[in-house]
Amino acid sequence: MKKPIINNELLGILYMILCQFSFATNDAMVKFIYQNFDEIYVLNQVIFIRGLFALFFIGIFLYFKNLLNFKVIFSSRQLSIRGLFESFAAICFFVGVAMLPFGMVYVLLSLAPIFLTTFGALFLNEKVRWRRWTAVIFGFIGVVVVINPTKLEFGFYFIFPLLSAILLSFRDMYTKNIKGNFHSLQIAFITCLVVTIFFGFLSIYKFYYFSVKDYLILFVSSFFLSLGYIFSIATIKVALVSVTSTFRYSVIIWGILYGYFFFNEIPKTNTYIGAVMIVISGLIIISRQKQLGKIK
Repeated sequence: MKKPIINNELLGILYMILCQFSFATNDAMVKFIYQNFDEIYVLNQVIFIRGLFALFFIGIFLYFKNLLNFKVIFSSRQLSIRGLFESFAAICFFVGVAMLPFGMVYVLLSLAPIFLTTFGALFLNEKVRWRRWTAVIFGFIGVVVVINPTKLEFGFYFIFPLLSAILLSFRDMYTKNIKGNFHSLQIAFITCLVVTIFFGFLSIYKFYYFSVKDYLILFVSSFFLSLGYIFSIATIKVALVSVTSTFRYSVIIWGILYGYFFFNEIPKTNTYIGAVMIVISGLIIISRQKQLGKIK
């Protein structure tokens, strides 16, 4: 019997890296369109149109997997509330994408697991001992290094990806209490639908005329967004989360590369140092969660 060319753990890691690449590619295309208009309100229409395309792609995938059951998908009010958390997080995230260096946004967003640990201790009475508290403090110091408060080169826009990380942490805490056996793509579909409707209402404020090229970019962007969801699910199916979770931080590398090659952004030394501190903090937390059996 032939041995598999690639084992499940390596395949899971590959899927996670491709997942983060897909999400970063999608976000880079959104930033590209924003820069063409250079108006923050255009993001409302961009996310709305991208959402319509993404619903199409995710819907097709659900259909071929025999999972496009609207009665099941719309049966949970909790999933809709989860979508609202995602919507507000998206506002903050894309303001950050628009106003900050691309790589820096991902560095600051990577604080989400650190916030999740903090909030778990504060609101869910989870036991967090000195090792993880040390990691949390180390991560917060990393944020201070990244934003460099003595200069504040980009003003206070650094607050937006941090707010997004906080909202995503609340979303994940809320998700723990969701009842029902939903497929991950069904959750992605209803989340995408809520976000699309949310930004659809916001886009009423001001209408922008997009070129065929803009629509094409958004179409490709939504494809990569959908691909990111699919790879994230494939990752969970073939490998343990404890094996693949550390490779979520690969999105920082993709962010820096896109920033450098497409947006002429060269990260400062403090960004690299802070990024390393935040990643180390996150890895310590993940490692401790593995030891405690919270990640399998």
